[in-house]
Amino acid sequence: MDKILEKFLRKRKLTIKNPEKYRKVYINNTKELNFYIEQGETKRGIPSNDKLPFFNWEVLNTELSIPRNYYEMDAQASFVDDNLLDLGKLSICLTYGYHLLMIENYNLKRFTHRFSREPLRLVSPTSVFQLSIAVILHNNEYACQIYTLFQAGYMKHWVNRSKSHIGDFIILLFDKVEGGNTLKPIVDDFAYQAILDNWDSTDLTEVTAFLNQLCDDQVAQVASPPSKMFFEFDNMNWQFTPYAALMLLTLRAQHGLENPDFEHPGFGNVTSLLLTQPVAPKKDEVLEQLVVKLHEQGFDEKALLA
Repeated sequence: MDKILEKFLRKRKLTIKNPEKYRKVYINNTKELNFYIEQGETKRGIPSNDKLPFFNWEVLNTELSIPRNYYEMDAQASFVDDNLLDLGKLSICLTYGYHLLMIENYNLKRFTHRFSREPLRLVSPTSVFQLSIAVILHNNEYACQIYTLFQAGYMKHWVNRSKSHIGDFIILLFDKVEGGNTLKPIVDDFAYQAILDNWDSTDLTEVTAFLNQLCDDQVAQVASPPSKMFFEFDNMNWQFTPYAALMLLTLRAQHGLENPDFEHPGFGNVTSLLLTQPVAPKKDEVLEQLVVKLHEQGFDEKALLA
């Protein structure tokens, strides 16, 4: 583990430069968002479908995922730099990701009717981190609405899984604690069944072991080469914030359970990152204008989920 941790920590230092590297992509994408705000459509238009025509907003994808990624990697760089969560940046990341997932949810539930097949592996495995961020920020409304996508599609293999089980854990943990415990692992030898079964343990030694397992696995997967197929940890973001472990601690705290003072050599003191109240969404002018345009075009996430 020492060599793996050393590799992880070397990569961790480099992540501070990621927002700067990605900023040009983010700025160019802002032009695409502004085009949509002004014209009500993307430059590429919409595909034709005789069975169920597309709304213009249904094809928004990279336009939302690019700023989502940028704000997450910017928050991640801040975390690496000072070991504190940048709540404002994570809040904006979550809001972009939330609207992206609501559009994906709408598309996926209509996919079979449009194309006469199941939407297998069309949801990015990184999407599950939006669920964990919503929990960590105590945004219960967003968390529950994001969960509906995974509730509908996880066991149908809508999510493009890697060899990691961490994404499965995030979905299944929320289902176990908040979603009615209706889902089952879709992978053999699921790595975290014991954590699910004992998420509410009062044995802090046991809980510490669970947290170490989650953090050690994330460190190993981030440090692994692309050939190992942990591709949710193979990009410029999601790698160096202990989302799964922090989500477990947050859900335990929300249910009145005591947590250990947990520190990990790859992430620092994770328990100290826990929040005690919801984080007010930080304003993003472009996103606010986009949401106004979406609502003008009939997009209503709550109605679409009904």
